[in-house]
Amino acid sequence: MSSAPTSLPSGANTELALSVERAYREVIVLDRLSAIWAIILSKCLLAQWAIDEFSIPISGLRYIWLLTLMMAVIATALYIRAHQSQINFLPNQFRVGTAIFAGVLVSLGFILYAHFALKLFSSITATALVCALLGGWSLARAALRDAYPPLVGALIWWILAGYALVSKDNYSLLWMGLGMFFAQALPDFALVRRTEKSLRV
Repeated sequence: MSSAPTSLPSGANTELALSVERAYREVIVLDRLSAIWAIILSKCLLAQWAIDEFSIPISGLRYIWLLTLMMAVIATALYIRAHQSQINFLPNQFRVGTAIFAGVLVSLGFILYAHFALKLFSSITATALVCALLGGWSLARAALRDAYPPLVGALIWWILAGYALVSKDNYSLLWMGLGMFFAQALPDFALVRRTEKSLRV
């Protein structure tokens, strides 16, 4: 009896092909998670900006941030479990990208500490620094992934950083929320589509 037809190569190359496909699918899962979390943060930032700007009588911390992030964490865990994927913070294939991202997080921590704890500069100045730093991270991603969507995201982050430098403090959350959507979420979804096309080829 003849075996069922398959698109995978026969023999020893089958395991390699499966490993490559698995790696692509894990990249898709991580990129999609990154995009979804960027949308979640964008929603929280923009909602909090609207609450502050228009004096809406609602607790943003309780009804926007806490509830949203709790549901997002639960949904993320279920999503990862459904795709049978594990998050490795230092995977070998992403060693350089992970190191750069860790450096960005540490730098963001210093900026936030300098603003909230030491009061060294205003919130809009902190926003400009964060946008500029995230633009650098997007540029590094564009180089590592050899893809243009993160490069577009980098340009958007830097444009928002420029706007922040000439804006008032009450626009801080607005620029960050717009950046999370247009400079982070949309490029991440573009990367997901690009990788899915590569799998179909």
